[in-house]
Amino acid sequence: MPLIKSSLEIDAPPAEVWRVLTTPELIQEWAAAYLEGISVRTTFREGEPIAWKAPDGATRACGTVTAFRPERLLRFDYADDPRGPFAEVFEIESIDDRTRLAFTTGPLPPEHANALSGAHDEAIREIKSLAEESAQIHGLR
Repeated sequence: MPLIKSSLEIDAPPAEVWRVLTTPELIQEWAAAYLEGISVRTTFREGEPIAWKAPDGATRACGTVTAFRPERLLRFDYADDPRGPFAEVFEIESIDDRTRLAFTTGPLPPEHANALSGAHDEAIREIKSLAEESAQIHGLR
């Protein structure tokens, strides 16, 4: 089953990228690539649940935070998803004065991977935009 993978360099420090990945209001902005108005419910503690909620309150995905290493690694596992078990992994690497973000989702059945790949790419571009804009506003770049 396929994985959806994206990576790019961001002109912002790892701390700013991490903030975009873990601040609920900012998550809502980049996660709108999947569904406008979607929100996340989690404590961001390893072993704790994560739930993605649609604007009408319906749960879109429910899993577990399985890695939380600030400014390095964030991983959610969805073991009981109707599409089959899959993970979302955000890997952050500092490269000189920039940050490399790799975002992987899967494995997913091909029909689900195809349906999500455009939104996946849009989400990582929005993460980049939010982190760079914030870094510029805060004088970090």
